[in-house]
Amino acid sequence: MDKGVKLGAYIPALDKEEIERNLKPLIIEYFENGELEECITAIAKFNIGRENIGDVLILCVGMALEMNSFKRELCSRLIADMYGRIIEPQFMEDAFVALLRQIPDLDLDNPGAADDVGRFLARAIADDCLPPAFLKRLASYDLEKKSQAAVLHASALLTMKLAMSKISNIWGVEGMERQTTKFYTNKLWFILKEYLKSLELDEVKTSLRELDIPHFHHEVVYEAIVLAMEQRVSEFEKYAQRMIDLLQFLGKTSIITKSQFETGFKRVADDLDDLTLDIPNAVSLFSQFCDMCVAQNFMSEETYEKFYPNRGRKRFVSEGDGGKVKTTI
Repeated sequence: MDKGVKLGAYIPALDKEEIERNLKPLIIEYFENGELEECITAIAKFNIGRENIGDVLILCVGMALEMNSFKRELCSRLIADMYGRIIEPQFMEDAFVALLRQIPDLDLDNPGAADDVGRFLARAIADDCLPPAFLKRLASYDLEKKSQAAVLHASALLTMKLAMSKISNIWGVEGMERQTTKFYTNKLWFILKEYLKSLELDEVKTSLRELDIPHFHHEVVYEAIVLAMEQRVSEFEKYAQRMIDLLQFLGKTSIITKSQFETGFKRVADDLDDLTLDIPNAVSLFSQFCDMCVAQNFMSEETYEKFYPNRGRKRFVSEGDGGKVKTTI
């Protein structure tokens, strides 16, 4: 064997079932957190053969069709970033032909799929993932009527006035942040600030349902605690109680799950060193916030100790001890 030749491990290409099994969780996570580069990097670890490259596109678009416009925008951005990285430029046309052929099946669960796939097609052309001439080449393919309708819709979109500008906002989420985690964080911050003024619990519940980000609800918990800690020390207890009232309400109405509550509290505990830079007494304020939660039966001692194991645990003593609160190590 030539010593100059290095052999690497052979990674077999995924078949259709393996593509769905391995990639679907990655795409779901991407739709939840918006971390595009993270998703692309994870998908790139798999060997996706040319013959199954269309299945990746069908999976992404098929999932997006069942979601809101925000997630469809994320899907369009995923397609654009897969171009040249996951899907070789010369194979992108093959992938879209496979997607177009799948429309009759997609339409069974998502009526109107033809129009939406037409939008994805037009957006891919606007994003330079496909050449405009691709639409003309599609005339030589034997496509079903609904698939042809998608092509006609894409063509109509691309010939309207100011087409490229309008197609860049095809899903109606103009100005959406590239880093959607930051976008959601800002949204949640404004929702919580407004709550502190209005104290309208139902308004917060409605806003969170509209955002449709259940796996990011730990950020609600995190921001709520930090916002309370940022108030003047003399008013901390008042604002802390307002946030506890809100969190209790969101828990009782099943908006935020137990695991999301725990994640949010633990994130604050983990960030205390950094938070102290802006909030010098962050450690004592967080401890006070948690003690209030425990005293109001919102949080158990066991849950508290999961993310804050080294704190002094408070207990109420008998009247024989003078009725004072003591701490144990």
